[in-house]
Amino acid sequence: MHIQDLILLAIGSEPEKFLRGRTTLQKKLYFLSVLKDVDLGFRPHYYGPYSSWVAENLDILVSCGFLNEVTETFSSDQNLFGEIRRHTYFLTPHGNIIMNDIRNVKEYPSWNEELKRINEQPLANDFNKLSIASKVHYIIKVKESATPEQIRQTAQKYGWQISDSDIEEVSSFLQDRSLISVTNKA
Repeated sequence: MHIQDLILLAIGSEPEKFLRGRTTLQKKLYFLSVLKDVDLGFRPHYYGPYSSWVAENLDILVSCGFLNEVTETFSSDQNLFGEIRRHTYFLTPHGNIIMNDIRNVKEYPSWNEELKRINEQPLANDFNKLSIASKVHYIIKVKESATPEQIRQTAQKYGWQISDSDIEEVSSFLQDRSLISVTNKA
């Protein structure tokens, strides 16, 4: 499926019919790309794996009128990461027409099923935990396996702060998706 179709699918598949936060979208698409073994250009970034390709295509969909973007502004002390804006996305009427076309694509059922598996997890609704899960997964994927200590050390090299409790909290999500197997050996 095309990246723009995947963005529309991720937003259109949300139970509330909107997706709050660019970070959430990036992380859900990161996990979707991993589960479907498709390279969407994710690289280490501030909040975990990030794809400029996803960001560019998200902006295109907004500019073309397929997605509506609502921006909320916060003071820097209101947001965990110090960001001052949060973006919420939902399909426009034109976006819904495209979404109906996407549902007829042969690959749609398998992509949608993986996205449902991601969204069924409570962690998928928490951008911070989803961000931590993507960081842990990215590190383990690069290293092929890692102990919690190795995960923390590698995270520091990327400028990420991950604690043992963070690793423990996101591990069940990653294990349930068959994305990792965390070892406790030093």
